[in-house]
Amino acid sequence: MDHLIPAFEDAAGRSGAVTFVGSATTDPSGSERVPWAEMLDDARAYAAALGAHGIGPGSHVSLLGPTTRELVTAIEAVWVAGATAVVLPLPMRLGSVEEFVDQTRTRIRNADSSCVIADPTLAEFLDPRPGDAPVLMLDALRREAAALGPSAYERPPLDPEALAILQFTSGSTADPKGVMLPHRCVVANQNAIAQAVEVDHDTDCTVSWLPLYHDMGLIGALGIPMATGIDLVLAAPQDFLAAPADWMRWVSDYRERSPPDPTSRTPSRRGHSAASTGSTSPRGAWR
Repeated sequence: MDHLIPAFEDAAGRSGAVTFVGSATTDPSGSERVPWAEMLDDARAYAAALGAHGIGPGSHVSLLGPTTRELVTAIEAVWVAGATAVVLPLPMRLGSVEEFVDQTRTRIRNADSSCVIADPTLAEFLDPRPGDAPVLMLDALRREAAALGPSAYERPPLDPEALAILQFTSGSTADPKGVMLPHRCVVANQNAIAQAVEVDHDTDCTVSWLPLYHDMGLIGALGIPMATGIDLVLAAPQDFLAAPADWMRWVSDYRERSPPDPTSRTPSRRGHSAASTGSTSPRGAWR
């Protein structure tokens, strides 16, 4: 298997789920469990809605939003649509709002984005100008997806060399650079991690608060459960920053799963870490 789409399809056949906790969910109970099969159905509906906007194989889609069920669905939707996901950093340190807006516009432009999917709460940080990529708000995309449903989805051709992720460096020491990750590399990376940690599809669970714009958070903490069908408990980075003990509480609450964590951030029975590889390219050379 050298493409994410069949991996997601296999994972949907298992009993695993993602449980959104903390600020990642609006459920009054404080947690929301969604089976991976349901997530894939939702992603297919989102992908059909994206297709109505001309998004498909070869498109680059930038995503900006806090960790929520809607954002995770949109990320998976970009992949099942055959497009490339470009998850943008959040304004975690607001030293300069203007600087963040400028850096966000630069990343969107340098990624040759076909469109931007944004959470309405962060719309003010986009500052769209004439000639910029069109912006789709997550709430509007959700409504369009609900109207179409997963049956409107058309599975794209599987190209292992197609880009799955365009991962930008942090930009802390130099201008952010894009790292091109084709499906075959992402799947190979995830398979190597899963094999190294001896993933047990029936018992294992990952508990993570890592940001989804970070490769560990996107490829390891989210991507491996999404592609293997193991359970995932997902919080947002700000939850950990506000109350670090909540993370340990979630680990304890789901302790019956003996969680291995692909991010090496969770105490577990097996120590390991995730890494991703790829190549860099200047703007305009993404393929």
